[in-house]
Amino acid sequence: AIWAQAKQLLVATSFSTGLDVMDHRAKADGPGMAPPTQTRNGSGAGSEQGTQGRRFSIAKHMDVITDWAVAVSTIPFLLLQIPQIVTNFRTPEGLPELAWAGTASGGLGNLLLCSFFTDGGERKQALIQAIGAFTNMFVVCQIYLYPTDDHKHLIDPIPFFTILVVMVVGLVLPALRVCGLLQESFGKWITTTTVIGLSSLCFSLSNQAVDVLNLQDDTLLIRGIATGIGLLLGILWVASGKSGPSTGGALATALFMFMPVPQVVQNLVNPSALNQFNPGFIYLNVLGNGLGMSRAMFTNNWVWLIGAVWGCYIGGVIMAFTVVLANHRVTPAILTKPSEIILWIFVIIFVLYTLLLIKVNRDAQQLRRRARDMLLASSCSSHGSQVLEGDNHVSEVSVI
Repeated sequence: AIWAQAKQLLVATSFSTGLDVMDHRAKADGPGMAPPTQTRNGSGAGSEQGTQGRRFSIAKHMDVITDWAVAVSTIPFLLLQIPQIVTNFRTPEGLPELAWAGTASGGLGNLLLCSFFTDGGERKQALIQAIGAFTNMFVVCQIYLYPTDDHKHLIDPIPFFTILVVMVVGLVLPALRVCGLLQESFGKWITTTTVIGLSSLCFSLSNQAVDVLNLQDDTLLIRGIATGIGLLLGILWVASGKSGPSTGGALATALFMFMPVPQVVQNLVNPSALNQFNPGFIYLNVLGNGLGMSRAMFTNNWVWLIGAVWGCYIGGVIMAFTVVLANHRVTPAILTKPSEIILWIFVIIFVLYTLLLIKVNRDAQQLRRRARDMLLASSCSSHGSQVLEGDNHVSEVSVI
């Protein structure tokens, strides 16, 4: 009976996640019904089981709930850059105030994470990352196409078209991989993401340093040297064999984490930049990453979790703080008082959501551990019974 209960706990999950590889462990260990507690006389405590079932009702179904959360997060991620895109069309004269390096970095991070999740079987999250890469690149294109007074571009053509080519290749290959095409080429692309990630990260950091320190780098010498160093380090890393399947995902997360930093710095250094920044980005960014954070926490995917938490608290909570601070430093104020109050209420609600998520996830992990313990105990008990029966049989033969 114990073996049947343990098997039901570990295998007979009543919901299908629809995922392939990265959900394998979550499915295998997915909690089902809470095991009944045993009284001293060995009988099951039905009332306690009912109480525990009600208490851990959300935790028991965390697998399917978080799977749906990722699916729902597609909506805010799809709309993430829409408010900014609309603002750019309405007031294009404010485009020079935007920190394009952060947007490009976030787009590249989305792109590499799309490949990472495609390789891992998380197709819903891969689709979300592809949408993020496309919309971020759309904003970068808006900034590039804005004509300046001296008939130059706000972004140098060399880095712009390099990023554009990488974007096109990085979106096409995962799509073909999902369709079952170019499997070998996609494997080589996964290896290449390490080189792309390191060189892109070095370029983003050097570009931010040039902007903040007001360095003259019209020839792209500083940014070119930094990108070359990243490219060389990436090639050496791959050649040494130390680069694993998750290396590209980790570097993509670093790029994604860098995305909100330039705008946060811009809000602090140049408060007037708030005129072109649309606060709708904060709401959608927190909603999308907050929903994905639940799945990352449940599946113990640290690459995903770190990126989601950073996106929520740096690109959301800290960003909100800098927006309000910049709003009080400009005259006249850009945001109204009700807008500020709503923003702070949203931030507080999200912090409470994070605390609740940690509590529910801890309960779900406890159920998974209990299920594994029951299976181990049942396995040991069955093995011991078989050994005992074998010894008794040998004894009977000896007596005969």
